Amino acid sequence: MTAAQKETADKKQPAKPAELVTVTVDQVKLVKAAATFQDLSIEPRVKTSLTEFGGTIKGLSSKQLKKADVNLAGKVGKAAPLKISGKINPLSEDAFTDLVITLGGMDLTPAGPYSGKYVGYGLSKGKLSLDLKYKVSQKLLEAENLVQVDQLTFGEKTESPDATSLPVPLVVALLKDRKGLIEIDMPIRGDLNDPDFKYGKVVISTLLNLLGKIVASPFTLMGKLIPGGGSEEDLQFIEFQPGSASLIDDERKKLDALQQALDERAGLRLDIKGTADSTLDRAALGSRKLRDQLLAIRQEERGKAKAEEEELSAEDEQRLVEQLFARLQAQSPEPAAKTPETAEAKPPTLEEMKQRLISGIHVADFELEVLAQQRGEVVRNHLLENGRLTEERVLLLDVNAAESGHDKVRTQLALAAAS
Repeated sequence: MTAAQKETADKKQPAKPAELVTVTVDQVKLVKAAATFQDLSIEPRVKTSLTEFGGTIKGLSSKQLKKADVNLAGKVGKAAPLKISGKINPLSEDAFTDLVITLGGMDLTPAGPYSGKYVGYGLSKGKLSLDLKYKVSQKLLEAENLVQVDQLTFGEKTESPDATSLPVPLVVALLKDRKGLIEIDMPIRGDLNDPDFKYGKVVISTLLNLLGKIVASPFTLMGKLIPGGGSEEDLQFIEFQPGSASLIDDERKKLDALQQALDERAGLRLDIKGTADSTLDRAALGSRKLRDQLLAIRQEERGKAKAEEEELSAEDEQRLVEQLFARLQAQSPEPAAKTPETAEAKPPTLEEMKQRLISGIHVADFELEVLAQQRGEVVRNHLLENGRLTEERVLLLDVNAAESGHDKVRTQLALAAAS
């Protein structure tokens, strides 16, 4: 083989891949580093600083199994302690991250312009604390975000076109506990290989979705505050037997749980809308009036006043109902001539006679309104009786018609931000 042929053959052979050079950095040390961050996209400008930032990153290496130890600390806004610790491997092909980041008590007032623009309210005070855990392996992100805001207080409402449509005062009242602390837990998962995955957008989307669910189902959150406190379906109404304004035992327990939850959320107000069902309650009130008529007749027969909570025996009830029913028939227009079919018809049962009598008893609309009002007052008084809640936090609204289709009558409850 000539030299020229050998050179041509060597060119045809694929080149051997170059071996990756191992990169190792024993230690990176920061001493009293400082930085200032300024957002020029908003007016007034938001500015914050990182000071006294230092620490070490030990054992950086491009080797796949090597992990560097991170131990960094500093101060945000010259006061709030920031700590970053864990393990990283940014130089390897499969970048690995396992970090814990904590921030304690950062003053939120410098971020007031963000609040005015995106929340719709100025910011009077509040401190932010973060407990973040980030893990990245094979481009898969697992993030735990525990956010705490202490003593968050908004100022005047702004008219920002970029403000959220969420009812911010209600959201804050639902989240802030009796000590003034708001705690939000937001786990986030994602694939960093996905070009559509943007961490900032996911955080905002997750937060807005969480807050939206809270506003849509506030009683779900209230139920979670108390072990066995009840579900969204249970807590948003109090049930009454038709014609009655007395609390059922199960509803008392529900109100006790709701009272305890309200005690944990001092910024909330409960609105009570007493209701009456025109069908169920009208029939029940008519039945009660019939009972009173029967008792009055019996006492007249005996020549003495009616006793409270007096009961009728089955025999007396049968006799008196038949007596009243006979009067009703006597007062009716003359019936048509009897046919063989009507002549053989069975006499009405006791229940049928009672229903005929009740149908002729007038129950006025104002009687239903009074019953609805009594139900609202019973609920309010039960919530106020031990003094844990003030009158300003439990309000009666105008009475309304009850939602139909239930065996009992439901008096509606609603949550609002306390003024």
